[in-house]
Amino acid sequence: MEWINTALSAQAVADFETWLEAWGALAFIGLFGLEMLRLALKRRLSWNLAGDSLASFLTFAFFVVVTYGLIAAAYVSVFYWAYLNFALVEIPVTPWSVALLVVLCDFAYYWEHRFSHRVGLAWATHSVHHSSPYFNISVAYRFGPMDGFWPVFFHLPLAVAGFDPILIFACEAFVQLYQTILHTRLIGKLPRPIEWLMNTPSHHRVHHGSNAPYIDKNYGGIFILWDRLFGSFAEERETVNFGLTEQIESVNPLTVYFHGFVRLARRALGAGSYGEAAYALVAPPEWKPGDRRSGPQAYLLPCCLALAGALALGSYPGIAEAVLAPAEDTQSGAALSETQLREMATNYYRASLAGDQDSAYAQFAHDAYLHYKMDFGAGYGSTEFALRVNEEWDDGEFDGYEAFDPGYSIVSVSVDGEKGTVEATRTEGYRWDGYTGEMLARETLTIHVEGDMPRITRFRSEQVYR
Repeated sequence: MEWINTALSAQAVADFETWLEAWGALAFIGLFGLEMLRLALKRRLSWNLAGDSLASFLTFAFFVVVTYGLIAAAYVSVFYWAYLNFALVEIPVTPWSVALLVVLCDFAYYWEHRFSHRVGLAWATHSVHHSSPYFNISVAYRFGPMDGFWPVFFHLPLAVAGFDPILIFACEAFVQLYQTILHTRLIGKLPRPIEWLMNTPSHHRVHHGSNAPYIDKNYGGIFILWDRLFGSFAEERETVNFGLTEQIESVNPLTVYFHGFVRLARRALGAGSYGEAAYALVAPPEWKPGDRRSGPQAYLLPCCLALAGALALGSYPGIAEAVLAPAEDTQSGAALSETQLREMATNYYRASLAGDQDSAYAQFAHDAYLHYKMDFGAGYGSTEFALRVNEEWDDGEFDGYEAFDPGYSIVSVSVDGEKGTVEATRTEGYRWDGYTGEMLARETLTIHVEGDMPRITRFRSEQVYR
């Protein structure tokens, strides 16, 4: 059983999950084809069903654009900001911690999912997923505009607990990936032990039902156990009527994508007072203006918005550095001396300027943070980027770039216990793509004792080409 404590790379786990997603997508496309073939053989395939399925895939495309274009950078930075500043411990990445995190992510997803059904603003986006009157694999790809926003409030505590954010994102994605296969009518009920513990196509059909006994049931992602524990479980008994209690009667992807917010706006505008209009944003879906206001919903939206504002203010500045900079090593090491700093910096610069990249980068800590700012002179603009040294480091040399007569000069050295900073300037001539010139650079190395070994943890370079 020693393998359960084997150290893993968080990035390797994330890469494996990405591999699963890629092959899973191919399998799901095949399953969707089988579903359509089955319906065709039964003469139940229709243009409306085809249009509905296409609308589902298009809402997924919209979701990807919104999520990765507008939300992703802030979402990732919030997790790293919380992890680097507030993590209670640093949980090692091992098979047991990955398995534990999958369970915890599923538990967080249960409450996020339940929240999405009971709070108006969240239901406005999640109702897109429930709006199809059909039930097939395409429905798994039916997403609303803000579906990528709400998970942060429920999964962020996992970063504070000490799980690597990369691992959290991978496990979040795995919970979603598992649920894709649940959106099918091809699979009936499974053996009773599986049906008792796991979420299955049968349980998820109930979740998508608009029948009165099925509404707001079976929120679990991977495990149905959460629903059994918290009183939201229902067995599939009567035939499921899929979709909303008030169907949207449209396959227009824009109508599908935005209908929830249109309905929410109408409910708020129909309120009799400003207070009632505000409550309409957080009230459960069945609430109508004039009904009694009850429950904790009145406090949820202000709390969520306040938390979102605090997270944005705390994490937005320096997103790249917040995401890429490694956490400070808490191991106790020997104090650095000025002589050590000068010697290490000199060795690094000599190896780097001599073109011995392997030797130069060997002095970096794993995942050390690098920041470059390059000014290419009048007419050519400038660029700035950040990256990390890691096990798969690629020095990214320019093809045909030739440097000559490099020189460097250490201009300042400062020591603060286990950390120290060395600033240096260097000048090198270059020849690249027919151009010959001179490059001036001001660079800063931050060196930190990790255990008993001084390692470079940060490197900043501002370079001017002329």
